Amino acid sequence: MSDTPLVVPPLYTRRSFLDRGLRLGLGVSGGVALASLLDACATGTGTTAPTPPPGATVIRALLFDQVGYDPAVLQTLANRFRSLHDNKVFVSIETAHYRELYESILAAGLSKPAPYDVVALDQVWVPEFASRRQLLSLKDQIPDDARSDIMASLLDAFSYKGVNWAMPHVLNVQSLYYNKSQLRTAGFNEPPKTLEDWYVQMTALRRRVTPYTDSWGQDEGLVSDFVRITAQFGGDLFDVAGKPLLLQQPAQRAAAFMRQLIDEHLVRAEIAASNEPDAMRAFLSGGVAFTTNWNFVWGAMNDPVYSQIVGQGAVAPIPAAASTGQPAASVSGFLGLGVLANSAHADLAVAWLRYLTSPEVQAQQTGELPIWTSLQKSADVRRANPQIGVFLSNLANARPRPKLVHYVEASSVLQRHLHDLVLGNASPKNAMADAQAELLTLQARFAS
Repeated sequence: MSDTPLVVPPLYTRRSFLDRGLRLGLGVSGGVALASLLDACATGTGTTAPTPPPGATVIRALLFDQVGYDPAVLQTLANRFRSLHDNKVFVSIETAHYRELYESILAAGLSKPAPYDVVALDQVWVPEFASRRQLLSLKDQIPDDARSDIMASLLDAFSYKGVNWAMPHVLNVQSLYYNKSQLRTAGFNEPPKTLEDWYVQMTALRRRVTPYTDSWGQDEGLVSDFVRITAQFGGDLFDVAGKPLLLQQPAQRAAAFMRQLIDEHLVRAEIAASNEPDAMRAFLSGGVAFTTNWNFVWGAMNDPVYSQIVGQGAVAPIPAAASTGQPAASVSGFLGLGVLANSAHADLAVAWLRYLTSPEVQAQQTGELPIWTSLQKSADVRRANPQIGVFLSNLANARPRPKLVHYVEASSVLQRHLHDLVLGNASPKNAMADAQAELLTLQARFAS
């Protein structure tokens, strides 16, 4: 491979997201694996691969549209992978939006051989696809030296029943974004260290600006936010056996806190219809002082094409309640790469997956948060991403969304009842009780 670093083009230049897209610069970037962001863009799939040469073995990759590496970078990497195999292996790259990708992987399990070899995966899909035997086990494909250089939580995010079914690729994690100027005007020189501090700051800011916004429309983003808020109170939504914990104190306090923020007018009036891009735009306009969001906001804060708060935006760990004793609390939205069990070229598919996630490749993508601990600590990455310590703190304290074989169905239940809470159609107590009952019924159905 050439020593010349690959320059990662903007991740959001395609379609019409934020007009011309986000120029991510040297920030810790990364797409969002959630439908609320992807649905903000045009629908449909696209291909970036040229025609394969005669006689070449074709590896077909189905990846997230607008998530991960830009298609131009992917094609360059595919070309280099082909050269490593004497031009006898050709990687064909297709992209799809979040929901289309999920449905395409489901459908691919009915075909032998599969229409795709390597597929991009949201971490929450792994239990379902693994239980359906649609993914190839990577148990023996990740060497010990590689395992020792990756946080255990990253590998666990893509495991099911003790087996790795995908390799982590893009590390999305929520962080707290805040407006330094607005905080100073309200008398605060530092971002909040605890959830209680955060509430005090929001209350003080209310006289001057809308304190906070988030993605509380009825979508996957709402579930992610509730996982994170529950984590801020020290808890999880489900136990390790998949039983919902919505009647326990952390989830109860999280639901009540959401309602309190709405009732006290500490959030935007439009929050019930807001997704991640909406929340980011409100923050970049200077209309709100705080938002929690994924890595892509960092790259947009100081871009004058999209931001009216250049030099004012900053990022911090998301504060946890003082009672937890934790320095931060966040939620993960990791993206991985897996090989379909019905792949006609499994060995080559694994080779492409390992190449695409290798330290050699990731070291050159300075706009991404690398999966490798050694790279996260490297001087080059830290020069490129001066706030990487904040992102790593949130990463270390990130809770995953529930690991369930019926995650898609469970998420739908949570979205519906949480949105009733946001709209005021249900009290926090009733929303949690109704969701708990429905989730228990769902769990019993899938356990039978």
